[in-house]
Amino acid sequence: MPTLAEFVEKHTEVGACCCGKCIDAPPSPEKHQPCGHTLDHTLDLTFFKVAAKDNPSKDEMLALVKKEHPDWLDGVEHSYMEIGVDMFDQGMALKTIGLGALLGVWECMCPETMMPHLSPEIKKTMAGRGLVCLKARKQGDSNG
Repeated sequence: MPTLAEFVEKHTEVGACCCGKCIDAPPSPEKHQPCGHTLDHTLDLTFFKVAAKDNPSKDEMLALVKKEHPDWLDGVEHSYMEIGVDMFDQGMALKTIGLGALLGVWECMCPETMMPHLSPEIKKTMAGRGLVCLKARKQGDSNG
């Protein structure tokens, strides 16, 4: 069985970072995002878009999360900064949050999903301060 990070890496397509601070981002990073996917298979995480690929299994991802990071399923919000500490990589944390949300493992709470009407600058500021989170139903809750 792969690790959670291996599973996420295999099953995500990620666009270039649009934060405006990454030195390795291409010019016009908004033009370098996953495309050709239906809306329910692509999620805008403010920094970049993440798309599911190669038919990932919700059950397999959930099993890996339960094995490696069961505390993420406690019904409390966990930001990409916290997940990044757990995974030793904030980029991987964002991909994990996005893929889990696309598969229905948890809900993604971020400026794009919660306040799409705000300006891009405000959304980037909010996301940079940690407002990209996952929130799972507490295990044992119905549909959780």
